[in-house]
Amino acid sequence: MTFRPLAAWCRLSALLLALTAGGARADWRTDLAVPQPGPFPPLRAVNLTYECGWAGLPAGQVQAHFLRPTPETCLLQATAATTGLARALWRMDATHEARGNATTLMPVSVLQTETYRYQTIRTSLDFDDSGVAHLRESSADHNPARRKRYEFPGLLDLQTALLYVRSQSLAQGEVYRMAVYPGSAAYLATVTVEGREKVKVKAGLYPAIRVDLRLEKITPEMTLAPHGKFKRATAWISDDEDRLPLRMNAQIFVGSVWVELAKVE
Repeated sequence: MTFRPLAAWCRLSALLLALTAGGARADWRTDLAVPQPGPFPPLRAVNLTYECGWAGLPAGQVQAHFLRPTPETCLLQATAATTGLARALWRMDATHEARGNATTLMPVSVLQTETYRYQTIRTSLDFDDSGVAHLRESSADHNPARRKRYEFPGLLDLQTALLYVRSQSLAQGEVYRMAVYPGSAAYLATVTVEGREKVKVKAGLYPAIRVDLRLEKITPEMTLAPHGKFKRATAWISDDEDRLPLRMNAQIFVGSVWVELAKVE
């Protein structure tokens, strides 16, 4: 979710609501949702703090700021870092800025920086109606990076995928499929609404909507392939006027990772 498995949650898991998909059908593109805002009111400006972990151990923290700098613009600014023992083993600091159209919930641009012990990776995405232009640069690579183009109308990034899902009715049993481009590749993401329940996280006790998340890679031949590192995830969204991401539990190739809401401002 470019995003490496554990870093995906320690960065912004975020978003967090990075998302996931159905079967490898030849006609999968006909099942894609029309990426238009649903009936639920837009997300108000909010600052969120998330704690991340691997198995039962805390491993990182994410600060996510959802802003509305203008009525037509939605902006996500996030920072993340590994913490504690995880930081001693694997140091990572990241920033992520995503800008989108608040009216259509289509992405405009993404700027992301990941700093590791021996290299810094910078990723930039520029979206338009027909696809995305992608540039990924590493301080460890002495050859100049080349901007690449991926043609696929209606692509979403992490921020707009999250905002799109929360804007829908989210009735039990509903399924939302979308094409997402979080960093350096495109994925078919499927969100299935499983039900309502109470969920306790560090930020408090919330009524919640539980969703199943699946992910498949979209190949250059426009077929679907298993992700390889990501198995599946369950996420909870607050069932209130904000519909905030509360918690996500994911099974990946190194085991179980989680992200949990710790503070809301």
